[in-house]
Amino acid sequence: MGTLRDEDLVRRIGGWSLAALTLALFGTVPLSLSGGVMSRPGIVSPSPDLWTGLIVAGFALSGAALIQLRPRNWIGWILVVSGLLQVTNVAVDAYATRALTDPDQSLPLGLAAAWLASWTWIPSLLLPVIVLPPLYPTGRPASAYWSWHVRMALIGIGLVVLVAATGQGGVDDTVPGTRLPWEAPAWWVWAVGLSAAILLISTAAVTVVGTLVRAIRAKTPERQQLLWLLSVVAAMLATVFTEYRLLFAIAYGLVPVAVTIGVLRYRLLGIEVALRRTLLYVPLTLLVALVVGGLTTAFARLVPEGPVPLLIASAVVAVLVIPASGRLRTLVDRLVLGERADPLALVDRVGAGLEIDHDDPVAAMLEAVASAAGTSYTVVRDVNGRLVAEVGSPEGAGLDLPLRHRGVQLGTLTVGPRRGASQVTEQDGRLVAALAPHLAVVIRSARLAEELARERIRVTTATLAERDRLRRDLHDGLGPSLAGIALGLQAAGTAHRTDPDAVPSLLERTRAEAELAVSEIRRVLDGLRPSSLDLHGLEGAVRDTAASLGMGEAGGPTFDLQAGALPALPPQVEEAAFRIVAESLTNVARHSAASHCTVQLNQANGDLRVRVCDDGRGLSSLAGSGHGLDSMRKRATEIGGTVCVEIANPQGTLVTAVLPLETP
Repeated sequence: MGTLRDEDLVRRIGGWSLAALTLALFGTVPLSLSGGVMSRPGIVSPSPDLWTGLIVAGFALSGAALIQLRPRNWIGWILVVSGLLQVTNVAVDAYATRALTDPDQSLPLGLAAAWLASWTWIPSLLLPVIVLPPLYPTGRPASAYWSWHVRMALIGIGLVVLVAATGQGGVDDTVPGTRLPWEAPAWWVWAVGLSAAILLISTAAVTVVGTLVRAIRAKTPERQQLLWLLSVVAAMLATVFTEYRLLFAIAYGLVPVAVTIGVLRYRLLGIEVALRRTLLYVPLTLLVALVVGGLTTAFARLVPEGPVPLLIASAVVAVLVIPASGRLRTLVDRLVLGERADPLALVDRVGAGLEIDHDDPVAAMLEAVASAAGTSYTVVRDVNGRLVAEVGSPEGAGLDLPLRHRGVQLGTLTVGPRRGASQVTEQDGRLVAALAPHLAVVIRSARLAEELARERIRVTTATLAERDRLRRDLHDGLGPSLAGIALGLQAAGTAHRTDPDAVPSLLERTRAEAELAVSEIRRVLDGLRPSSLDLHGLEGAVRDTAASLGMGEAGGPTFDLQAGALPALPPQVEEAAFRIVAESLTNVARHSAASHCTVQLNQANGDLRVRVCDDGRGLSSLAGSGHGLDSMRKRATEIGGTVCVEIANPQGTLVTAVLPLETP
């Protein structure tokens, strides 16, 4: 890691050093042209102006800044080298102008400077146009094909530079009559120049078309980055062959700025809006100009005078532009926005994900929403603020949207802005709001599935525990009693033959054994797990019991059940809690003459805490130790819990049970 940081530091220092050298070289231009050099006879090239300095500074400083932030991205180096080549061309050309026109010819290397200025401008223009787009925005070729393309483009640029450097070319652009001391043969210029032209034309065409194809196929944000670069390069190419040097200077000077913005902060200047308007209004303007110009010219031959040609052209434009603008707007939106141009298609695509089985449907659906909206992060939290699912990492100001299903608040969906943006746009907010109900359905379905799974486990566990208890009771209690009855009957049959006087006593003992068996059967039946627990759980069973006792109905006491978030209860704890509550409610309904009864079920410190409180007559009606109270204490003691019955404040009875969730 230390070696990598040292290499990055060297790159950063190198980038700023080249930028400083570029600015220093441009600073030598006024010195070379001082004293009215450009007014000397025979000089035809205009002197460098402020625009040249701004372009050079733009390339140098943008490239150095990009190297500082992305030291391993080659785009920064391309910008710095392009700026250095530009300023080299300007600086050595200014020096050559002074050296070659000085009367005393005292300055050395004037011809060498003119030769250097004749070709250094070529790579400074071609590198950003042909080599940079295949490397944009990551600084590496997008594929092996683009890697070979970059190599061929560099070879083509090298061949053009070779032709320019070996021929007379532009060595006399500033000072006419300047000649190199050698003459390149014609076959050399044609052979190398033709190869260079073929390579440059083909690689330039592939760069433009290929980058456009990449932009069409790419997703956000790479699509906007590529379109941003294409727009600036297209503006530069459109003005390079015009007579308006200022327009080309502006377009060319925007290249490093646009590239730096595209790599670092592609949404910093709202490029989507600029791209959409540019790609829409420029073609429409050209269409109107061509239609008006062509029709007015054609009809002017038939009607040379009067406003008729212009009126006809205007009518055709009015009929043609409206449908053309609608179609063009659709195409531009698809090109710039991609899938976001049709929000309904995104909603349908996300909705189709509901038909696919996932291990974690909430996380899968959240990822689909994040992908459709292009957000940097998305988070779902429940109503208590607990994290349910998360995609990405927080970046910028988020937007919170409620998740509701059938009027029930399920939680909150938080979405972040697109990568590089500071906040969520209004369009993205509307899109996510349209997708939120689909996500809410998935969250509700996932919760229902979890609740069903927990309920299935609870019922299965309770059923197995009840089966084991029945097997144990029948084997240990009823089984020996029935075996004793069978033996007593057998003994009575034998005594009937051998000792008839002993039969009555044997039958009496057998009858007593049968009564014990009946009592055992009743005990087993009384101990059966209530079916309402399996059907409705503890809370539902308590409500059913209260309703069966007339609580909450006219003439009966009001009833209130307060239950906290309870975990999956062990069957014996759940049954003991229900039996204690049921017995307490029975006492309230039969003996207390209460007007209100409250049952509280909570978990605390690994225990299930049960409270049954009424506002009746109090313990006076329950004095002593009745069978019901003994039954409650016994059930709590069997699982290691306790039951306390005391006077409530200000009146009534309070039954408190503490039942450990981990039974012994």
